[in-house]
Amino acid sequence: MSNWDSNSWNNAAAQTAQNGWGNAPQTQAQAPSQGPSIWDNFEAVDTAAQRNGYIPPGLDCDCEIIELKVIQSVKNNNRPVFVATIQICDETNARYDWVAKADERPYLQNIKALVCAINPNGDPRSFGRAVMEEITGPDQAAAGKRVHLRSEQIQTRSGGDFTKCHWSPARG
Repeated sequence: MSNWDSNSWNNAAAQTAQNGWGNAPQTQAQAPSQGPSIWDNFEAVDTAAQRNGYIPPGLDCDCEIIELKVIQSVKNNNRPVFVATIQICDETNARYDWVAKADERPYLQNIKALVCAINPNGDPRSFGRAVMEEITGPDQAAAGKRVHLRSEQIQTRSGGDFTKCHWSPARG
């Protein structure tokens, strides 16, 4: 089979069940096991979740909050990272992730700007631990709320490119 579409995969899985891969007694025609394999315990391997692209520079639009969460980033030495998944409110309905280090003051200030944009009538001094745990927790209290996003590309001191996100209350 050269093309593994879903029907081919399902047929192969059914044939595998009939053939009993790994369950059939070894016959003289089958080669004995040669020791450990890279595929040992493969069934226990988890797949990585599909991720959205990062917010590109040049956006100036309203968007909807899909999810807010905090994860431990393996890429950043298990540091806490805030992830906001947003959907652009236009005909594209494009989804993006905004990722901010949750243990550095400039990023915390920008996260606070997002929270203030979600609740523009609230007192920013009241947005503490309880609010952040509520909006990043399993109930996702901010899901469905709209905010305005303006993103721009800026250059870092070291000369790299960085997309800066500016959050404000929704305009539409």
